[in-house]
Amino acid sequence: MRGSIRKSHEERLEGIGVCPGVAIGNAFLVDDPRGRVVRVFLPKERLESEILRFREAARAAQAQVKVDIERVRTALGSDHAYILEAHLLMLQDRTLGRQIENFIRVNHANAEWAVRDVTQHLLEVYGQIEDEYLRERGSDIEDVAHRIIKILSGKEQRSLNELADNSIIVADDLLPSVTADLDPRKVLGFVTGIGGWTSHTAIIARSVNIPAVVGVRDITERVRSGETVIIDGSAGTVILNPSPETLLFYTEERQRQRQQALYDIEERELPPITLDNQEIRLRANIELIEEIDTYQRFNAAGVGLYRSEFLYSQAETGQPTEEEQYEAYKFLAGMVGDEGAVVRTFDLGGDKLHLEGFKAERNPAIGMRAIRLSLSVEPVFRTQVRAILRAAAHGDLKILLPFITNVDEVRRAKKIIADVKRQLASEGVAHKENIELGVMIEVPAAVMMAEALARESDFFSLGTNDLIQSLLAVDRGNENVSSLFDPMHPAVLRAIKMVSDAAAKMQIPVNVCGEMASNPAQVILLLGLGLRDLSMTPGAIPAIRRLVRSIKLADAETLAAYVLSLDTPAAVRHYVQTHLNDLGSELLAAAHAG
Repeated sequence: MRGSIRKSHEERLEGIGVCPGVAIGNAFLVDDPRGRVVRVFLPKERLESEILRFREAARAAQAQVKVDIERVRTALGSDHAYILEAHLLMLQDRTLGRQIENFIRVNHANAEWAVRDVTQHLLEVYGQIEDEYLRERGSDIEDVAHRIIKILSGKEQRSLNELADNSIIVADDLLPSVTADLDPRKVLGFVTGIGGWTSHTAIIARSVNIPAVVGVRDITERVRSGETVIIDGSAGTVILNPSPETLLFYTEERQRQRQQALYDIEERELPPITLDNQEIRLRANIELIEEIDTYQRFNAAGVGLYRSEFLYSQAETGQPTEEEQYEAYKFLAGMVGDEGAVVRTFDLGGDKLHLEGFKAERNPAIGMRAIRLSLSVEPVFRTQVRAILRAAAHGDLKILLPFITNVDEVRRAKKIIADVKRQLASEGVAHKENIELGVMIEVPAAVMMAEALARESDFFSLGTNDLIQSLLAVDRGNENVSSLFDPMHPAVLRAIKMVSDAAAKMQIPVNVCGEMASNPAQVILLLGLGLRDLSMTPGAIPAIRRLVRSIKLADAETLAAYVLSLDTPAAVRHYVQTHLNDLGSELLAAAHAG
């Protein structure tokens, strides 16, 4: 408990590293805004005044958000104000307001309880979303609710404007409204009790390049403000009350990383070419158009994956217009130019698009989503295709179809795309006629049908995250089995080899866009398995560039050939580590840097 006596020896906690690097500083404990809300039964004569009280709180919340938007623009730049701008749209949305007011009238409830109940229902819906990024956006709804409740209750909470220098922020969850007061100059790192790779904390940390670990269970119960905390954002480790030896080790490691960051700047323009003169393409994955600056910062060779889902989550109706999509894709195309960008068509379920007749599914991971939904609701798919084709006239965009399980799906999509091209041509609308069409390989069926799918497509995109999950029957979001999610499982490596061989036979390129492309040790295996095009989190590019320039492709191929004969993940991992040790300290350092 927070008030209990802490043990004197160091304590190591594990979480999810979402931004690499080492940080050493003093804990700054942020109060959890999720305070207890009490239900109060109101007589009929008080209901209208209670509704007025809610409306006043909502207006006050809007005013606060507008102020916070300006603070974020000052502290983090205008590109990062979009989250709070989304909050403002939520507060201005009369649909949500009417739901809360109706709850007050029907249930004779106080405004605080009505806000909590209505938004809790929305959170349950968001919790069923398969896409990790969109699922994490439920925190935005929660944040808006807490803001209103806080105003209604008249309570204040500890603000980040109280930060001292060299602070490590520790919280159960770091909500956008809290980070509005953030001064990045005083923050060395973030630690939260919940969250994942696409949580708000993760996005903020990567945008300002500050080490962060999320998903550290009970962290706020284990640490007190002012205590020394070490964060290893690469390993996902948090150390409380470090020993002198541990403190010295990480101090030296932090210095080494700072020196490496200087080298990364100097090496930014160096081509990713192996010692035996084989060029490897390193591209960036981006979630948001606003993240394009990170793509440029790390000198990526184009965008290997742009997830279009956020455009749909932003739209009030769940369906952005053709013009809204066109403007976003046009901006992307203009920024990447000849380097190119791959736009994945929406990977959502029908309930997230607010489509009539579509409800939240019991198991959305294998339900009506992605290409299945696109082909089921053609008008929505056609709108997106029109926008992409028009935007592709301004830069090299490609179309990627997610969740493909059979050849018929690709053929049907191709017919629709061809028909849209004819329509645009007949209307005299500028578009790209010869746009490339790719297939996402992320389910076992696609692996087994890879050669047939290659005949119907211009390129493959290997989604290792979902492929590993489906191959191994592991929900990586389930803490009881997440340890079984293993990229070095022999079944995973053999599946990747099957896809690589099929693509090579049909002479189409393969891009790897899952997290394996960000892990240096796993990249060695990917290169050895025949992959030459890797797309990753932009921040991972420097480490992968160093790795590529430190190895011979022939050595990676020899390594992979032997690993394919092994039967257990442990054996694979041991052999790869031994190989890295044999190849020397420079390569080992590059691998560890990731």
